[in-house]
Amino acid sequence: MKNLALLFVLALPQSTSAQPFSESMADCASVYQNAAQWVKTDDSADRLMSAAVSWAEAAVKQSYAEGQPTTAEAVWEKIDRKTEGWEAKGHKVFFTQDFRDWTQYCRSFAKAQGIALNP
Repeated sequence: MKNLALLFVLALPQSTSAQPFSESMADCASVYQNAAQWVKTDDSADRLMSAAVSWAEAAVKQSYAEGQPTTAEAVWEKIDRKTEGWEAKGHKVFFTQDFRDWTQYCRSFAKAQGIALNP
């Protein structure tokens, strides 16, 4: 009976794992890129886009470390698609818990990965 239970467990589909870091880095880049479109000053937009660029560069580098190398162009295409999702939510997205959660996550993730977001 014990062997049958073990066989049953082994036959179950494996749970999905977390997305690769490179994908999360593209997610964070899209958060910053979207925010850059809504700020009032060019200086603020430049700082946010600088952070998006840092995330994009980290995503490319990380994709190589993950054994799934990709180009900067492909990463930016992904970031742009993800940004479209944020844009569709409009300016009110900045007042949502989802946005706050993402910005907190991205700041913590940047710190853990040694990614400088404010030059």
